[in-house]
Formats: sequence, C-alpha cells, structure tokens
Amino acid sequence: MAIETRSRIILSFVTLAAFLAAAPASAGGHVAAQVGGFVPWNGDAGVMTSIQVMGSNASGRSRWGGEFEYRGFERKISGVNDVDASSYVLRGLWQYHFRPDSVATPYIGLGLGVTINVVDDDKVDDALGFNARDPVGAGLDGVFLLGVAMNIPGAEYMSIFAEGRVGLAFDAAGEGSSNDVDFDNVGGASGSAGLRFRF
Repeated sequence: MAIETRSRIILSFVTLAAFLAAAPASAGGHVAAQVGGFVPWNGDAGVMTSIQVMGSNASGRSRWGGEFEYRGFERKISGVNDVDASSYVLRGLWQYHFRPDSVATPYIGLGLGVTINVVDDDKVDDALGFNARDPVGAGLDGVFLLGVAMNIPGAEYMSIFAEGRVGLAFDAAGEGSSNDVDFDNVGGASGSAGLRFRF
C-alpha cells in the first residue's frame, strides 16, 4: 500500500481523536503516551504505542476520554505466513484509579472503538498468484486494561505508569477479486509503559 495512503489514514485518525478528546481536555484532565510490545492471538509479536486524552471527575478516580493506538505485527493470511500488518485504532476509553492521590495507584479500564487494518497484500497476492486480498479492512475493537501509576516526587503534574491489556478486534476485508469477505481476529495482549501529564 502506498505510503501516502497510510499517511492519510493516520492523519484522519489523529484528527478525529483530537476532536473526540476536546471535551474531556477542556474540563481538565490528563494526556498520556505509552509504548510497548503487542502479542496477537493469531500471528507474531510486534509493537504498540498509543496517545490518550482523558478527563476526570472531581476526585480524579473516574476518567474518560479518547485514545489513538497503533499496533504493528505479522499475520497469517490465506495460508501465507509473516504478512506485515498494521492496526490503527480509535476508541473511547474509561479508567478507574483507586488511589489517585497516593504515590502509587492501581487502575482498571475498558475501551471500545473501531480499527482500520492494513496488510501487505502484495506479499499475499505474489505467493498465491492472484489478487487474493484487499489491502485495507475495518472492524470493531474492545479492550480491558489493568495498570499501576506512580506519581513522580517533585513533579506534581507528571506520573509514570505500566499497563497490561487484553482485547478482541475483528477485521473484515474483501478477498481481492472475489465478492467474499474475510473475517479475522486481530486482537491480542500487550504490555507497555508510559508518561502521564495532568493539566
């Protein structure tokens, strides 16, 4: 798939994420960024990274907002192994922080959104000898997360966090020259660490 097309997909998602996050941000909240490893239920491990903008209630325990997540990994498609794949996920996110004013606070969260999935269809088509797969698919994504955040002494508006996630994500994509639609599970588990800023 052309680099320009991927760039347009990323830009569209980032713009939409910023729009969805505008309300929580205007009420005061948190911005976070993280990076880590992603292990798909079907495929080979890769990387994940995300950006969040979250608002919170007065106590700081309940938080809500939007997140943009990127996942890069390898999939098996139509019998072809090690096909490069990327998922661009935009989701609404809710978190509950048990002790937000403590040095360390555990938290849980849930998220639901949509995912755009891009694959190296040229590798699949070359291996099978015909147009077997469309390069872009889409589907729904759901995630459960468990994490712990630690406030940094002397840095009132900054904390670090570590987070584990498990989720399901479904990809519906056309099977090339046929009129069929192929459904795949592109969810998985991830572990990550990041920085959170309060404003």
